[in-house]
Amino acid sequence: MRTDFKVEPLKFRIIFAVVLISALAVIWSAYVVGTNYVQESAIRSLKQLVQSETVILEDHLSRTLDVVASRLKFVAAFTNEQTLKDKRLRGDQLYELIQEDRVVRSLSLADDHGRIVASSNPRNVGVSIPLSELPDATIKGGSSAAVSFGNVFEHRDIFEINSDAPNNSGLRFWLVSMPVNVGGRIYHWIATVNVGLFENLWRRINDDPGTEIAVFDYQGKRISAQHSEVTAPTSGFGEELLKNASNADLGFFESKLNPNLLTAYRSSAEHPAILAVVGDKSHLIATLRGERNQAMFYAFTGSLVVVVLIAGLFRWYLSYEKSLTELANQITATGAHLMISESSRDGKILWANPLFLQTTGYDLSEIKGQNHRIFNSGLYPSGFYDDMWSLINRGEIWSGVFRNRNKEGEFFWVKTTVIPFLDPWKKVSRYVALYTDITEAILTSERVNHERSLRKELSKKNRELVVDANTDPLTGLPNRRAYEEFRKTAIKQARTNTQPISILMLDLDKFKDVNDTYGHAVGDQVLQEVAHRWSKKMRASDILARIGGEEFTVLLPQTTLAQAELVAEKFRDVISRTPITLDLGDGKLLTIDATVSIGLASTDRIINEAGLDMLMKQADDALYQAKRKGRNRVVPHSN
Repeated sequence: MRTDFKVEPLKFRIIFAVVLISALAVIWSAYVVGTNYVQESAIRSLKQLVQSETVILEDHLSRTLDVVASRLKFVAAFTNEQTLKDKRLRGDQLYELIQEDRVVRSLSLADDHGRIVASSNPRNVGVSIPLSELPDATIKGGSSAAVSFGNVFEHRDIFEINSDAPNNSGLRFWLVSMPVNVGGRIYHWIATVNVGLFENLWRRINDDPGTEIAVFDYQGKRISAQHSEVTAPTSGFGEELLKNASNADLGFFESKLNPNLLTAYRSSAEHPAILAVVGDKSHLIATLRGERNQAMFYAFTGSLVVVVLIAGLFRWYLSYEKSLTELANQITATGAHLMISESSRDGKILWANPLFLQTTGYDLSEIKGQNHRIFNSGLYPSGFYDDMWSLINRGEIWSGVFRNRNKEGEFFWVKTTVIPFLDPWKKVSRYVALYTDITEAILTSERVNHERSLRKELSKKNRELVVDANTDPLTGLPNRRAYEEFRKTAIKQARTNTQPISILMLDLDKFKDVNDTYGHAVGDQVLQEVAHRWSKKMRASDILARIGGEEFTVLLPQTTLAQAELVAEKFRDVISRTPITLDLGDGKLLTIDATVSIGLASTDRIINEAGLDMLMKQADDALYQAKRKGRNRVVPHSN
């Protein structure tokens, strides 16, 4: 039972804090890593999506534009002065050429002034198109020209270009032209490409508002787009796309103007168009907000569970720590108050606390491994120790008192408790002995016993002195001092409860004649006999006191005047009715007829000491009246 036990609360609080912080760090790190992984995976998927869609859509665009170019090249090959003169390029023939074609909405021929002279749509004939709207206004004489792509018009066909009526159809066309030299004049075959054909396909492939599919020309101008609001806020995006396309016909880049934009593009030297698919990372991240919030909820819930769990464990630890602290305090207090030693099963000393070493005078190194017999005083027989070891070897606690011897050979007394400590198998592993040094207590007890006997003797003497001080030595009745103490109590009682109080003053008649005739010894015997007779007539609540030679007084609390008269008559009658017979020795008897005169006074008002003095004076005056009226009588005081 070592007394150097310590509790280290700071270390364990740090451990709990580290565990809590580590657990929360793991949870939120998993949340951050997980959300970042999901986000990066989504972005990688977006990259793959825009790249794969770009391949598909660019192939569709190229094949579509090839169809348009082939139509224009076909009609251009048959265009000459003869066909124009013979009007072989009629509208119905042109219509049959594109009737099954959903790409080209109309085929028209414009002269060198921009006026439509032939068209698959009769409504276009006669409409003039400004030559500035055509992609190529002139070509070098005699040489063939390539197909050129121009602007996108918010109209169904050419005939609406010069119309002031609003376009409510929502249809648009992309103007494609090819110049042809007819007799030195530059004509233009014009095809109106149905832009809706591309947009319908784009919607079927990808209708995600965070992904833009667009066609740009080689001036960086957007020809057509689905969800153009993705790149619309980014000024200069077309120029950035054109710059990348000028370096490579196909590729992928992250916009420097807006880091949220991921762009895959394909271009072809055969067609003046760049197909771009643009993904918006911010929109993608916004769509992952639900998953992120759910992951945050799980992280928060996990954190809360961890906090509650750690808090519960910490609360349990605080209770455990409180118990350990209390145990440590108790061990410290025990070690400060008691001598403690530990012994092996064979009785050899293993350890002793500082108080034990201080009392015995040994160092631990001197007694470690020694038997407790080194402290034996020789006072006890060997059977005493045999009984002790037999008891503790059975695992039972032994208590008793030893007188031991310290290193200097001096005796000291200890009250001892030997406790067997058991292992998990309930076998004795060692013994712990607790000693209380009672040497001083034994010496003190001897002194106390001596002092107690002295105090008893002194108390007896004091009681004898108190009795002597309050008792008349002749009659054994209370004296005037005792009477004064009694009347103080009677006054308090009368004032507290408003009770009546009465006083008798008694005086033996002609007592001086008895002393003069028979001597003071006979007079003393008369006084003793009178006191004896009156004492038997007293109540426990009253007092009869001798206040002078043959003068007596009686204080009667809670007694009215009429009751006091009855008491006085008893006192007078017990004296006058029976003569006093005295034994003078040598067989001689003396009979004396004695009488007593009594005066009394009474009151039922609240009284104090002055009032009681006045009441005694009134009783004394009544006694004087009894003497004057012939003695042997009771006279009450009359107001």
